[in-house]
Amino acid sequence: MSAKSARARSLWVIDNLEGLGRIAPASVGLAYLDPPFNSKRTYDAILASRGIGEEHRRRAFTDFWNWDDDAERALRRLSDLVPRAVEDFVRGLLRSLGRSDLTAYLVMMAPRLQAIHRGLADHGSLYLHCDPAASHYLKLLLDHIFGPDNFRNEIIWKRTHAHSSSRRFGPVHDVILFYSKTGRFTWNPGYSQYAASYIENYFTHADERGRYQLITCTAPGDRTGTRAHYEWRGKFPPPGRHWAWTSQKMEEFEREGRLVYSSNRVPRLKRYVGDGPGVLLQDVWLDINRLDAHSEERVGFETQKPLALLGRIIAASSNPGDTILDPFCGSGTSIVAAERAGRHWIGMDSSLLACSIALARVRQVVHLSDVNLTGFPANRSEALRVLREDPVGFGIWGTSMLATLADRRAFNGSVATGAGRLRVGQKQVQLLSWVPLRDRVEGVLPALPKGQLSKVGFVLCVGQAHEMLREWLMRNMSMNLNDVPLENLVEKQSLRRGFASRILIATRSS
Repeated sequence: MSAKSARARSLWVIDNLEGLGRIAPASVGLAYLDPPFNSKRTYDAILASRGIGEEHRRRAFTDFWNWDDDAERALRRLSDLVPRAVEDFVRGLLRSLGRSDLTAYLVMMAPRLQAIHRGLADHGSLYLHCDPAASHYLKLLLDHIFGPDNFRNEIIWKRTHAHSSSRRFGPVHDVILFYSKTGRFTWNPGYSQYAASYIENYFTHADERGRYQLITCTAPGDRTGTRAHYEWRGKFPPPGRHWAWTSQKMEEFEREGRLVYSSNRVPRLKRYVGDGPGVLLQDVWLDINRLDAHSEERVGFETQKPLALLGRIIAASSNPGDTILDPFCGSGTSIVAAERAGRHWIGMDSSLLACSIALARVRQVVHLSDVNLTGFPANRSEALRVLREDPVGFGIWGTSMLATLADRRAFNGSVATGAGRLRVGQKQVQLLSWVPLRDRVEGVLPALPKGQLSKVGFVLCVGQAHEMLREWLMRNMSMNLNDVPLENLVEKQSLRRGFASRILIATRSS
């Protein structure tokens, strides 16, 4: 496939080095990536919320990097993928550190970061999420690719609470490296809410309107002869300063009772807690908590990041209509946040399981809008191969193509069950799905939502079990059930839309 402009919503199951090569130059407004950190751990996707056994876990990714034949091949290809200066830097590290797990990681990252740089527009930015073990090496690598003048911040995100650690201080933070492509990058300042302790210490006065602090009515700079230098109630600004507001604005403050005068008649302004947007964001973020085990956002990925974190990054460094790129999109937090913010997006991951979860999550936000799929099963034989090799992964993919999110509470190993809510025209429709994974199935009912929403059910027709499953559902549920042939999930129209075309017909007639 040749380089192309991204569609508004695209999700690719692909090696991201290949995928990044397909991104049109200067087409991306913001790239966020949360690559494996080389943490020496294997991370799972936990696909059932109770009765969890090994059959309900799937390896999301292995965060081990080893110097092996793949690393040697990547090193030999480096000169074709990065400029000479970047290759020389990586080879210099290799001479200093040797062929090690760390250098294997850096050899993998270098061409991907270079490809992201090529894809960024001049107003674009990169946010690289990493941990302190490798952040200093990655920063040097990014200095060679982006230029040290385009380094903007090293953001510290406190991702977890204090905990004990043997013979060192407890590691509780991640690092997010922020670079821009040029000096003309998009920047929208953000704010965080005042902490209770800050309000207590600094907003020390109160009246019927609430707590307030007293602030000066002057600003630095002697502007004698301008409208900012005038006599107010017999007082001129002190030497080297001017009034911060016009005389008309000062009159308004006085009418509102917001000016307080000292004993020598110097005015100060009451600033209430609710007057401003909060505290201007700094480079240490303490106010976004990681997802706990009971968070409603949780979809089973151990390394899943909070939507609030991605929402903050997207708001700061992109505008509506920009394209957001995440080449390690995992469970899809970045694309959900991008969709909510009115951005276009491209998500990539080498795992069909991850991309299926991402598709199911974002479907609940985009409703029946198209999501262009690449690398998903495109014919019956590919789909059946997934069923043979990974029945649970097949179930996650099947429920996502039926516009639902796999219900971990109702997962029993023989049937994957999904639930979702879509807006169809002016109404909300509750969707339920069942995907048989074995020839003999044990029926399971999802937790049905309260209310009077229209409910539509879908049973995937695969193997010998769907008739048995359908009969069981008809006996136990009073709702409209629709059979969906496997072929409907893999046809071109479904891959262009990101859901089985039968969904559209059934929901519009519900």
